[in-house]
Amino acid sequence: ATENDPFCNAVPSFPPRRSGLYPESLSHDSALCESLRSMPDAKDLLDPFTRVVEKGGRLSAAPLIEVYGETMKAVARELRAAAAAQGRGEEALSAYLLAAAGGFETGDWPAADEAWSRMNGRNSRWYLRIAPDETQFDPCQEKAGFHVSFARIDPASLAWQDKLTPLRQEMEDSLSSLIGPAYPARKVSFSLPDFIEIVLNSGDSRHGLGAVIGQSLPNWGKVAEEGRRRTVVMTNLYEDPDSKKTAREKAAWMLDAASLAYYPQDKEPGLVSTILHEAAHNLGPHGDYRVEGRTPSDIFGGRVEGVLEELKAQTAALWYLDFLLKKGLLTQDQVRRAYAHDIVWCLGHIANGMTTDTGSPKPYSQLSAVQIGTFLRSGALRWSAGEDGVERLRVDFDRLPAAVEGLMREVGRIKASGDAEAAKALLSDFVTGEGSRLVRMKDVQDRLRRFPKEAYSYTVLY
Repeated sequence: ATENDPFCNAVPSFPPRRSGLYPESLSHDSALCESLRSMPDAKDLLDPFTRVVEKGGRLSAAPLIEVYGETMKAVARELRAAAAAQGRGEEALSAYLLAAAGGFETGDWPAADEAWSRMNGRNSRWYLRIAPDETQFDPCQEKAGFHVSFARIDPASLAWQDKLTPLRQEMEDSLSSLIGPAYPARKVSFSLPDFIEIVLNSGDSRHGLGAVIGQSLPNWGKVAEEGRRRTVVMTNLYEDPDSKKTAREKAAWMLDAASLAYYPQDKEPGLVSTILHEAAHNLGPHGDYRVEGRTPSDIFGGRVEGVLEELKAQTAALWYLDFLLKKGLLTQDQVRRAYAHDIVWCLGHIANGMTTDTGSPKPYSQLSAVQIGTFLRSGALRWSAGEDGVERLRVDFDRLPAAVEGLMREVGRIKASGDAEAAKALLSDFVTGEGSRLVRMKDVQDRLRRFPKEAYSYTVLY
């Protein structure tokens, strides 16, 4: 609730929020983003590994290594020391540490991505990612933020990898068939998610409230283009007793009694959904997919593309539940529990609001509005009054798969064909238009914002 309060500020003079990657003299809002996109050298100015600088009244792009060179070289020295400290059995981690050091020294990241893609839960006990990657922090959602995620591999992931790895190409082919001629299937070879237990999140991986529970990286370059991203699911977040109690209480405010009966007590349904979400970032039209030579960011702009890609991944996560049911890897009860989990997950993000205080879209919140609004419009969800007179959502589990498939087909077509107008129409309908009234956003926010949000503190126990 304090997000848009100008007096909720770390500095006594209450300055507006500014990004270090754009000139401070400019307004850091959607107008800046559109202005940069319209310039002849827009590709350079919006390159994820650059800072926009102003010289003599003209904007230009400066590589991050030029801007933060001394700090980056200091990081490289620490990484080389860490590599030297590794013992036998951690050769893959040591190789990545050295390659990452090279990236911080030169600003050239492909070699680090290659070494990182060769790490997995079978050749190292540890997960580490240290690089500029995600763009959610950026006003234009174009620039990569530096972060560190360090975790311990959870061996439980190996069982799901063994189940899903043989199905990767079939998952890609089935999605291509659903989307239609606009998207011919590719040959895919990405790694299925590792489960990891977070030890440390830092930089842009450390959120003030809450935490990311899944990632698929890198976002650019040869490793991404060839479908060799590494995907992870964080298994030790939101599993503390307080978080689980609060989650159940939130669900009880939003789902009617019949639907609430399927809300899971254990973490498996959420893990399965996150696995499918992260895998789906590597399936269908993805970040490096081209339409007539243009990238999704070129076509849609970083802000809209950020929402579209997450909407694709989360809708695919729902769509693939029925796929796994037909394969005999999930039961009907497991699928319904995953549906209930994901609907409550969406409502939680809707409660967070649709945009930041600078007007940037919140991708998870906006995809959630599209999904919940679509399911309400189709009749797969409906508001229903209980004995206490409070209207809650009733899930029609029999109608939901068809509603999911319809949305998956449309989102896939939009991304595959580069239909920017359809993308804007879809989002505006459910974020601010007629569809948003079906969602009853204020109602959702009034109910769920009364609950506290988690702020994580990490401790290593020896």
